[in-house]
Amino acid sequence: MSDIQIIGVDLGRGFTKGYSNYKGTKKCMFKSIVGQGRDMDFSTYNEPIYISVDDEDYFCGVLAEKEGDNPTQNSKDDKTSKTARKLLYAVLNEIAVASEVKIMLGVPNKMFRKSTLRDIKKAYDGKTITIRDLITGSSKTIIIRDISIYRESDAALLYAINTSNNKDELQNKITGMVTVGFRTTELSYFDKNMKFNDSKSTTLEKGNRSVLDYVRKKIEADGLIKELNEIDSSNDYNSLKQIGYENLMENVDQNVENIWINWKEMHIFIAGGTSLKFENLPEKFNAVSNPQMITAMGLNLVGERVFSNGKENN
Repeated sequence: MSDIQIIGVDLGRGFTKGYSNYKGTKKCMFKSIVGQGRDMDFSTYNEPIYISVDDEDYFCGVLAEKEGDNPTQNSKDDKTSKTARKLLYAVLNEIAVASEVKIMLGVPNKMFRKSTLRDIKKAYDGKTITIRDLITGSSKTIIIRDISIYRESDAALLYAINTSNNKDELQNKITGMVTVGFRTTELSYFDKNMKFNDSKSTTLEKGNRSVLDYVRKKIEADGLIKELNEIDSSNDYNSLKQIGYENLMENVDQNVENIWINWKEMHIFIAGGTSLKFENLPEKFNAVSNPQMITAMGLNLVGERVFSNGKENN
């Protein structure tokens, strides 16, 4: 087991994150965009990703967004799509240092099913991948020895509780995690003793995209046509974005009080990259210290437990 690296992977729609504690902390985060690659001057890019798998050369992250041919964002729920696979292989290129890995992959609450696990195992379990880094010239061959799934927001909540200075107190409280992502916001609810409550956990179809859609509609009225990722990366529309994020925060806040009517007796965390955009958080929300990485960190924590005892999550 010591020669197998466990990795938590969060294939988000906005960003892809990977985290591992194998022989020290290994982590990566990059935009969930892939594009066909080519040789060029990479000196102006910070940590560019240009790799080749199965005879296909491609960029990932900002490099794909700015320079890639036919850039494609990871917009589907499917964690086995061609885009999702490329992002996963890029994570392995960035942080896998062992020749064999076991992966705990995050999925939304609505996808945490045996059928999802079956599809993911069919796509990845036992697969041998050879990855060539076309920037450094290095190459690595990795065997995915095992892969499983876990609810993304639950993983974030588990990590927040288990790494808190008030861990014992929180374990005896009702807790919640609000994870604001690109397209959706996940609400995860734990009863006392960290028991997951499915009936009080849900998904809101609101996220960073809601804000970008608002901005796009406003600028289209002025005759400007922009892709969502262009709006997201630009500072030209910050005043419109601020309005959008204020309204998104209000929407999330109202939904939390509507769904969790006992919110006053809860300890509620808030995470996700979009939460960094919120100013003046309502007092009920407790911001985590690593809002973008916490899901991948939690998935790694779950993976260390699950793969050590040999039990599946589903």
